[in-house]
Amino acid sequence: MKTSCVKSLVLTVISILTLSANLYAEEWQEDWGDDGWEEEASSPWQIGGFVEGGYGGRLQHDTSKNMTATLGEVRGRIEVDYTADQWQVNLKGDALYDDVLNKGEWQTRELALVFSPMDRLDIKAGRQVLTWGTGDYVFLNDLFAKDWQSFFSGRDDEYLKAPSDSVKASWFADSFSVDLVWTPEFTPDNTLNGERFSFFSPTAGSNVAPDPAMTSDKPSGDTGSARLATHYQGVEYALYGYKGYWTMPLGIDNQGRLTYPEMNSWGASLRSPLGKGLFNTELAWYDSREDRAGDNPNIPNSQFRWLSGYEQEIAANLTAAFQYYLEWTQDYDQLKTSSPYPQYEVEEYRHLLTARLTWMTMQQKLTWSLFTFWSPSDKDMYLKPSVTYRMDDNWTIATGGNLFYGNEQHTFFGQYEDNSNIWMRVLYHPSRHDIFGK
Repeated sequence: MKTSCVKSLVLTVISILTLSANLYAEEWQEDWGDDGWEEEASSPWQIGGFVEGGYGGRLQHDTSKNMTATLGEVRGRIEVDYTADQWQVNLKGDALYDDVLNKGEWQTRELALVFSPMDRLDIKAGRQVLTWGTGDYVFLNDLFAKDWQSFFSGRDDEYLKAPSDSVKASWFADSFSVDLVWTPEFTPDNTLNGERFSFFSPTAGSNVAPDPAMTSDKPSGDTGSARLATHYQGVEYALYGYKGYWTMPLGIDNQGRLTYPEMNSWGASLRSPLGKGLFNTELAWYDSREDRAGDNPNIPNSQFRWLSGYEQEIAANLTAAFQYYLEWTQDYDQLKTSSPYPQYEVEEYRHLLTARLTWMTMQQKLTWSLFTFWSPSDKDMYLKPSVTYRMDDNWTIATGGNLFYGNEQHTFFGQYEDNSNIWMRVLYHPSRHDIFGK
Protein backbone atom coordinates (compact mmCIF):
# COMPACT_ATOMS: atom_id res chain seq x y z
CA MET A 1 0.00 0.00 0.00
CA LYS A 2 1.39 3.43 -0.93
CA THR A 3 2.26 5.85 1.84
CA SER A 4 -0.32 8.42 0.72
CA CYS A 5 -3.09 5.81 0.75
CA VAL A 6 -2.21 4.62 4.25
CA LYS A 7 -2.00 8.21 5.50
CA SER A 8 -5.50 8.77 4.17
CA LEU A 9 -6.68 5.58 5.86
CA VAL A 10 -5.28 6.67 9.23
CA LEU A 11 -6.91 10.09 8.95
CA THR A 12 -10.19 8.43 7.95
CA VAL A 13 -10.02 6.12 10.98
CA ILE A 14 -9.52 9.11 13.28
CA SER A 15 -12.51 10.88 11.69
CA ILE A 16 -14.67 7.77 12.13
CA LEU A 17 -13.62 7.55 15.78
CA THR A 18 -14.74 11.12 16.40
CA LEU A 19 -18.10 10.52 14.70
CA SER A 20 -18.59 7.25 16.57
CA ALA A 21 -17.90 8.91 19.91
CA ASN A 22 -20.60 11.50 19.18
CA LEU A 23 -23.14 8.87 18.13
CA TYR A 24 -22.51 6.62 21.11
CA ALA A 25 -22.64 9.61 23.45
CA GLU A 26 -26.36 9.98 22.58
CA GLU A 27 -26.95 6.29 23.34
CA TRP A 28 -25.02 6.64 26.61
CA GLN A 29 -27.13 9.59 27.72
CA GLU A 30 -30.31 7.54 27.14
CA ASP A 31 -28.87 4.66 29.14
CA TRP A 32 -28.26 6.91 32.12
CA GLY A 33 -31.96 7.71 32.21
CA ASP A 34 -32.53 4.14 33.38
CA ASP A 35 -32.49 3.52 37.11
CA GLY A 36 -30.82 0.12 36.70
CA TRP A 37 -27.57 1.43 38.17
CA GLU A 38 -26.83 -1.95 39.76
CA GLU A 39 -25.84 -3.19 36.29
CA GLU A 40 -23.17 -0.52 35.80
CA ALA A 41 -20.40 -3.11 35.49
CA SER A 42 -21.90 -4.30 32.18
CA SER A 43 -21.89 -0.83 30.62
CA PRO A 44 -19.54 -0.54 27.62
CA TRP A 45 -18.70 3.03 28.67
CA GLN A 46 -15.96 4.05 31.08
CA ILE A 47 -15.68 7.78 31.72
CA GLY A 48 -13.29 9.67 33.95
CA GLY A 49 -11.05 12.68 34.17
CA PHE A 50 -9.52 15.28 36.45
CA VAL A 51 -8.97 18.99 36.95
CA GLU A 52 -5.49 20.30 37.72
CA GLY A 53 -3.90 23.67 38.38
CA GLY A 54 -0.18 24.34 38.42
CA TYR A 55 2.29 27.18 38.89
CA GLY A 56 6.07 27.34 38.55
CA GLY A 57 8.50 30.23 38.85
CA ARG A 58 12.18 30.90 38.21
CA LEU A 59 14.58 31.08 41.14
CA GLN A 60 16.62 33.84 39.51
CA HIS A 61 16.37 36.39 36.70
CA ASP A 62 17.07 35.11 33.19
CA THR A 63 18.50 37.97 31.14
CA SER A 64 17.54 36.14 27.93
CA LYS A 65 13.92 35.57 28.94
CA ASN A 66 12.13 38.44 30.67
CA MET A 67 9.59 36.12 32.28
CA THR A 68 9.26 34.96 35.89
CA ALA A 69 6.80 32.08 35.46
CA THR A 70 7.74 28.78 33.82
CA LEU A 71 4.37 27.14 34.50
CA GLY A 72 0.92 28.65 34.96
CA GLU A 73 -2.04 26.62 33.82
CA VAL A 74 -5.41 25.10 34.53
CA ARG A 75 -6.33 21.93 32.67
CA GLY A 76 -9.34 19.64 32.59
CA ARG A 77 -8.96 16.03 31.43
CA ILE A 78 -11.72 13.88 29.93
CA GLU A 79 -11.19 10.14 29.44
CA VAL A 80 -13.73 8.05 27.55
CA ASP A 81 -13.40 4.35 26.70
CA TYR A 82 -16.03 2.40 24.76
CA THR A 83 -15.63 -1.38 24.61
CA ALA A 84 -17.55 -3.51 22.11
CA ASP A 85 -17.26 -7.24 21.47
CA GLN A 86 -14.50 -7.00 18.87
CA TRP A 87 -13.05 -3.51 19.28
CA GLN A 88 -12.46 -0.61 21.65
CA VAL A 89 -12.21 3.18 21.32
CA ASN A 90 -10.03 5.19 23.70
CA LEU A 91 -10.16 8.97 24.09
CA LYS A 92 -8.04 11.19 26.35
CA GLY A 93 -8.14 14.93 25.92
CA ASP A 94 -7.13 18.03 27.87
CA ALA A 95 -8.74 21.46 27.75
CA LEU A 96 -5.95 23.80 28.84
CA TYR A 97 -5.42 27.46 29.58
CA ASP A 98 -1.70 28.33 29.62
CA ASP A 99 -1.07 31.65 31.35
CA VAL A 100 2.64 31.63 30.46
CA LEU A 101 1.79 31.69 26.74
CA ASN A 102 -1.53 33.50 27.35
CA LYS A 103 -3.61 31.08 25.31
CA GLY A 104 -6.10 28.25 25.60
CA GLU A 105 -5.99 25.04 23.62
CA TRP A 106 -7.32 21.50 23.29
CA GLN A 107 -4.77 18.68 23.42
CA THR A 108 -5.76 15.21 22.25
CA ARG A 109 -3.57 12.79 24.16
CA GLU A 110 -5.26 9.70 22.76
CA LEU A 111 -7.91 8.94 20.16
CA ALA A 112 -7.40 5.39 18.98
CA LEU A 113 -9.21 2.29 17.75
CA VAL A 114 -8.04 -1.00 19.28
CA PHE A 115 -8.98 -4.34 17.73
CA SER A 116 -7.72 -7.89 17.12
CA PRO A 117 -8.19 -9.07 13.52
CA MET A 118 -6.91 -12.53 14.44
CA ASP A 119 -5.71 -14.52 17.42
CA ARG A 120 -2.52 -13.16 19.02
CA LEU A 121 -2.56 -9.98 16.92
CA ASP A 122 -3.55 -6.59 18.38
CA ILE A 123 -3.84 -3.41 16.34
CA LYS A 124 -4.01 0.13 17.74
CA ALA A 125 -4.57 2.90 15.19
CA GLY A 126 -4.84 6.62 15.84
CA ARG A 127 -3.34 9.12 18.26
CA GLN A 128 -1.50 7.38 21.08
CA VAL A 129 1.46 7.65 23.46
CA LEU A 130 4.19 5.11 22.68
CA THR A 131 7.12 3.96 24.79
CA TRP A 132 9.56 1.09 25.31
CA GLY A 133 13.10 0.50 26.55
CA THR A 134 14.61 0.14 30.04
CA GLY A 135 15.96 3.62 30.90
CA ASP A 136 14.66 5.90 33.64
CA TYR A 137 14.46 9.42 32.13
CA VAL A 138 17.25 8.31 29.75
CA PHE A 139 16.08 7.09 26.35
CA LEU A 140 18.12 5.10 23.85
CA ASN A 141 15.84 2.91 21.73
CA ASP A 142 12.70 4.80 22.73
CA LEU A 143 12.70 7.29 19.84
CA PHE A 144 9.04 8.20 20.17
CA ALA A 145 8.18 11.86 20.71
CA LYS A 146 9.02 13.57 24.03
CA ASP A 147 7.90 16.93 25.44
CA TRP A 148 10.94 18.46 27.15
CA GLN A 149 9.19 21.76 27.80
CA SER A 150 6.69 19.91 30.00
CA PHE A 151 9.44 17.96 31.74
CA PHE A 152 11.46 21.05 32.68
CA SER A 153 8.47 23.17 33.70
CA GLY A 154 7.00 20.90 36.41
CA ARG A 155 4.11 19.16 34.68
CA ASP A 156 3.32 15.58 35.63
CA ASP A 157 5.69 12.95 34.22
CA GLU A 158 2.86 11.73 32.00
CA TYR A 159 3.41 14.75 29.78
CA LEU A 160 7.04 13.92 29.08
CA LYS A 161 5.74 11.38 26.58
CA ALA A 162 4.12 13.23 23.66
CA PRO A 163 1.44 11.58 21.49
CA SER A 164 1.77 10.72 17.81
CA ASP A 165 -0.63 9.59 15.08
CA SER A 166 0.53 6.02 14.55
CA VAL A 167 -0.45 2.44 13.83
CA LYS A 168 0.93 -0.16 16.24
CA ALA A 169 0.70 -3.90 15.56
CA SER A 170 1.61 -6.39 18.32
CA TRP A 171 1.90 -10.12 17.64
CA PHE A 172 2.30 -12.54 20.54
CA ALA A 173 3.79 -16.03 20.24
CA ASP A 174 4.34 -18.54 23.03
CA SER A 175 7.87 -17.40 23.81
CA PHE A 176 8.29 -14.00 22.14
CA SER A 177 6.44 -10.95 20.84
CA VAL A 178 6.87 -8.57 17.92
CA ASP A 179 5.82 -4.91 17.94
CA LEU A 180 5.74 -2.79 14.78
CA VAL A 181 4.95 0.93 14.86
CA TRP A 182 4.40 3.05 11.76
CA THR A 183 3.95 6.82 11.99
CA PRO A 184 2.79 8.26 8.63
CA GLU A 185 4.11 11.73 9.45
CA PHE A 186 7.22 12.21 11.60
CA THR A 187 6.48 13.55 15.09
CA PRO A 188 9.54 15.31 16.63
CA ASP A 189 10.28 16.11 20.25
CA ASN A 190 8.88 19.34 21.68
CA THR A 191 12.23 20.93 22.46
CA LEU A 192 13.15 24.22 24.10
CA ASN A 193 12.62 26.95 21.50
CA GLY A 194 12.57 30.19 23.48
CA GLU A 195 8.84 30.49 24.18
CA ARG A 196 9.19 29.24 27.78
CA PHE A 197 12.91 28.67 28.38
CA SER A 198 16.15 30.13 27.06
CA PHE A 199 18.89 27.98 25.56
CA PHE A 200 22.50 28.31 24.41
CA SER A 201 23.23 29.53 20.86
CA PRO A 202 26.75 28.85 19.47
CA THR A 203 26.29 31.72 17.01
CA ALA A 204 25.55 34.23 19.77
CA GLY A 205 27.97 32.62 22.23
CA SER A 206 25.33 32.99 24.96
CA ASN A 207 21.78 32.05 25.88
CA VAL A 208 18.95 33.31 23.68
CA ALA A 209 15.14 33.24 23.78
CA PRO A 210 13.84 34.10 20.28
CA ASP A 211 10.54 35.97 20.04
CA PRO A 212 8.66 34.67 18.17
CA ALA A 213 9.80 31.21 19.21
CA MET A 214 12.32 29.43 17.04
CA THR A 215 10.86 27.07 14.44
CA SER A 216 12.40 24.09 12.67
CA ASP A 217 11.98 22.64 9.19
CA LYS A 218 10.13 19.41 10.03
CA PRO A 219 10.20 16.67 7.37
CA SER A 220 6.89 15.19 6.25
CA GLY A 221 8.21 11.66 5.81
CA ASP A 222 7.16 8.62 7.81
CA THR A 223 9.02 6.69 10.52
CA GLY A 224 9.04 3.02 11.47
CA SER A 225 10.01 1.28 14.71
CA ALA A 226 10.25 -2.41 15.60
CA ARG A 227 10.86 -4.47 18.72
CA LEU A 228 11.41 -8.21 19.15
CA ALA A 229 11.08 -9.24 22.81
CA THR A 230 11.41 -12.52 24.65
CA HIS A 231 12.11 -13.82 28.15
CA TYR A 232 13.98 -16.84 29.49
CA GLN A 233 14.29 -17.92 33.11
CA GLY A 234 13.14 -14.56 34.40
CA VAL A 235 15.36 -12.48 32.11
CA GLU A 236 13.82 -10.12 29.53
CA TYR A 237 15.60 -9.59 26.21
CA ALA A 238 14.71 -7.22 23.37
CA LEU A 239 16.03 -6.11 19.98
CA TYR A 240 15.06 -2.76 18.44
CA GLY A 241 15.14 -1.05 15.08
CA TYR A 242 14.19 2.43 13.87
CA LYS A 243 14.16 4.19 10.50
CA GLY A 244 13.37 7.89 10.45
CA TYR A 245 14.97 11.09 11.69
CA TRP A 246 16.81 12.54 14.66
CA THR A 247 14.03 13.53 17.06
CA MET A 248 15.67 16.89 17.91
CA PRO A 249 16.51 19.60 15.33
CA LEU A 250 20.27 18.94 15.28
CA GLY A 251 20.88 19.81 11.61
CA ILE A 252 21.19 23.11 9.72
CA ASP A 253 20.23 23.55 6.05
CA ASN A 254 21.70 25.96 3.50
CA GLN A 255 19.24 28.69 4.55
CA GLY A 256 20.33 28.43 8.18
CA ARG A 257 17.12 26.72 9.32
CA LEU A 258 17.21 23.94 11.90
CA THR A 259 16.36 20.52 10.47
CA TYR A 260 15.88 16.90 11.52
CA PRO A 261 18.44 14.83 9.55
CA GLU A 262 17.75 11.24 8.56
CA MET A 263 18.78 8.57 11.05
CA ASN A 264 18.60 4.80 11.57
CA SER A 265 18.96 3.12 14.95
CA TRP A 266 19.65 -0.46 16.03
CA GLY A 267 19.72 -1.62 19.62
CA ALA A 268 19.17 -4.22 22.31
CA SER A 269 18.24 -4.38 25.99
CA LEU A 270 18.24 -6.80 28.92
CA ARG A 271 16.43 -6.71 32.24
CA SER A 272 17.09 -9.28 34.94
CA PRO A 273 16.72 -9.87 38.70
CA LEU A 274 20.06 -9.43 40.45
CA GLY A 275 20.47 -9.96 44.16
CA LYS A 276 17.57 -8.22 45.89
CA GLY A 277 17.02 -5.80 43.03
CA LEU A 278 16.61 -5.43 39.29
CA PHE A 279 19.44 -4.92 36.78
CA ASN A 280 19.01 -3.45 33.30
CA THR A 281 21.30 -2.63 30.41
CA GLU A 282 20.62 -1.18 26.97
CA LEU A 283 22.64 -0.13 23.93
CA ALA A 284 21.92 1.62 20.66
CA TRP A 285 23.78 2.55 17.47
CA TYR A 286 22.61 5.81 15.86
CA ASP A 287 23.45 5.78 12.14
CA SER A 288 23.41 9.39 10.86
CA ARG A 289 22.56 8.53 7.26
CA GLU A 290 23.30 11.98 5.79
CA ASP A 291 26.83 12.24 7.23
CA ARG A 292 28.38 8.82 7.73
CA ALA A 293 31.86 10.29 7.21
CA GLY A 294 31.29 12.69 10.09
CA ASP A 295 32.83 15.71 8.34
CA ASN A 296 29.68 17.80 7.76
CA PRO A 297 29.36 20.22 10.70
CA ASN A 298 25.70 20.86 9.84
CA ILE A 299 24.71 17.21 10.37
CA PRO A 300 25.11 15.32 13.68
CA ASN A 301 27.65 12.50 13.71
CA SER A 302 26.72 8.88 14.30
CA GLN A 303 26.80 7.77 17.93
CA PHE A 304 27.07 4.69 20.11
CA ARG A 305 24.99 4.87 23.30
CA TRP A 306 25.04 2.54 26.30
CA LEU A 307 23.07 2.47 29.55
CA SER A 308 23.33 0.27 32.62
CA GLY A 309 21.25 0.52 35.79
CA TYR A 310 20.27 -1.14 39.05
CA GLU A 311 17.25 -0.67 41.34
CA GLN A 312 16.60 -2.08 44.84
CA GLU A 313 14.46 -1.45 47.89
CA ILE A 314 17.14 -0.63 50.46
CA ALA A 315 14.75 -0.20 53.42
CA ALA A 316 11.03 -0.43 54.06
CA ASN A 317 9.30 1.87 51.53
CA LEU A 318 12.66 3.32 50.43
CA THR A 319 13.88 2.51 46.92
CA ALA A 320 17.18 3.51 45.32
CA ALA A 321 18.05 3.33 41.63
CA PHE A 322 21.28 4.19 39.80
CA GLN A 323 22.24 4.46 36.13
CA TYR A 324 25.40 4.98 34.09
CA TYR A 325 25.04 6.34 30.55
CA LEU A 326 27.69 6.70 27.83
CA GLU A 327 27.32 8.73 24.64
CA TRP A 328 30.23 8.11 22.24
CA THR A 329 30.35 10.44 19.22
CA GLN A 330 31.91 8.82 16.15
CA ASP A 331 34.46 10.41 13.75
CA TYR A 332 35.23 12.96 16.44
CA ASP A 333 38.42 14.34 14.88
CA GLN A 334 36.58 15.15 11.65
CA LEU A 335 33.83 16.85 13.68
CA LYS A 336 36.26 19.10 15.57
CA THR A 337 38.20 19.96 12.40
CA SER A 338 35.14 20.93 10.36
CA SER A 339 33.09 22.59 13.11
CA PRO A 340 32.82 26.42 13.05
CA TYR A 341 32.49 26.33 16.86
CA PRO A 342 34.80 23.52 18.03
CA GLN A 343 34.92 24.97 21.55
CA TYR A 344 31.20 24.27 21.96
CA GLU A 345 31.10 20.73 20.60
CA VAL A 346 30.03 17.94 22.95
CA GLU A 347 32.80 15.78 24.43
CA GLU A 348 33.70 12.67 22.42
CA TYR A 349 32.76 10.52 25.42
CA ARG A 350 29.90 12.08 27.35
CA HIS A 351 29.33 10.35 30.70
CA LEU A 352 26.15 10.70 32.74
CA LEU A 353 25.32 9.27 36.17
CA THR A 354 21.78 9.30 37.56
CA ALA A 355 20.32 8.41 40.95
CA ARG A 356 16.72 8.15 42.09
CA LEU A 357 15.58 7.93 45.72
CA THR A 358 11.90 7.30 46.47
CA TRP A 359 10.57 7.21 50.03
CA MET A 360 6.89 6.52 50.77
CA THR A 361 5.53 7.50 54.20
CA MET A 362 2.19 8.01 55.99
CA GLN A 363 0.81 4.70 54.72
CA GLN A 364 2.17 5.56 51.26
CA LYS A 365 0.11 8.75 51.03
CA LEU A 366 3.22 10.97 51.14
CA THR A 367 5.95 10.31 48.56
CA TRP A 368 9.38 11.95 48.68
CA SER A 369 11.43 11.72 45.50
CA LEU A 370 14.82 12.97 44.32
CA PHE A 371 16.21 12.34 40.85
CA THR A 372 19.72 13.59 40.03
CA PHE A 373 21.63 13.84 36.76
CA TRP A 374 25.39 14.46 36.98
CA SER A 375 27.79 14.53 34.05
CA PRO A 376 31.49 14.32 35.06
CA SER A 377 32.52 15.01 31.45
CA ASP A 378 30.32 18.12 31.01
CA LYS A 379 30.74 19.15 34.67
CA ASP A 380 27.06 19.96 34.97
CA MET A 381 24.09 18.74 37.01
CA TYR A 382 20.30 18.61 37.08
CA LEU A 383 18.36 17.97 40.30
CA LYS A 384 14.66 17.06 40.20
CA PRO A 385 13.19 16.86 43.75
CA SER A 386 9.47 16.42 44.41
CA VAL A 387 7.01 15.74 47.23
CA THR A 388 3.53 14.33 46.51
CA TYR A 389 0.75 14.09 49.07
CA ARG A 390 -2.40 12.12 48.31
CA MET A 391 -4.92 13.69 50.68
CA ASP A 392 -7.70 11.23 49.81
CA ASP A 393 -9.09 9.42 46.77
CA ASN A 394 -9.89 12.75 45.11
CA TRP A 395 -7.23 15.32 46.02
CA THR A 396 -3.48 15.26 45.38
CA ILE A 397 -0.93 18.04 46.01
CA ALA A 398 2.59 17.96 44.56
CA THR A 399 5.52 20.35 44.71
CA GLY A 400 9.10 20.20 43.53
CA GLY A 401 11.79 21.83 41.46
CA ASN A 402 14.01 21.71 38.38
CA LEU A 403 17.49 22.85 39.44
CA PHE A 404 20.31 23.20 36.92
CA TYR A 405 24.01 23.87 37.42
CA GLY A 406 27.05 23.89 35.13
CA ASN A 407 30.61 25.19 34.92
CA GLU A 408 30.14 26.03 31.24
CA GLN A 409 27.16 27.81 29.70
CA HIS A 410 27.10 25.64 26.56
CA THR A 411 26.82 22.16 28.16
CA PHE A 412 23.60 20.15 28.12
CA PHE A 413 22.39 21.08 31.61
CA GLY A 414 24.62 24.10 32.18
CA GLN A 415 22.77 26.15 29.54
CA TYR A 416 19.55 25.91 31.56
CA GLU A 417 20.93 27.26 34.85
CA ASP A 418 18.91 30.50 34.59
CA ASN A 419 15.79 28.38 33.97
CA SER A 420 15.93 26.73 37.41
CA ASN A 421 12.46 26.77 38.91
CA ILE A 422 10.17 25.49 41.65
CA TRP A 423 6.59 24.41 41.01
CA MET A 424 3.35 23.27 42.67
CA ARG A 425 0.33 21.38 41.33
CA VAL A 426 -3.10 20.63 42.83
CA LEU A 427 -5.17 17.86 41.23
CA TYR A 428 -8.81 16.94 41.80
CA HIS A 429 -9.77 13.49 40.51
CA PRO A 430 -13.52 12.90 40.92
CA SER A 431 -14.78 9.41 41.58
CA ARG A 432 -17.39 7.81 39.34
CA HIS A 433 -19.96 8.67 42.00
CA ASP A 434 -18.97 12.33 41.80
CA ILE A 435 -19.22 12.38 38.00
CA PHE A 436 -22.63 10.79 37.68
CA GLY A 437 -24.16 11.59 41.04
CA LYS A 438 -25.06 7.94 41.66
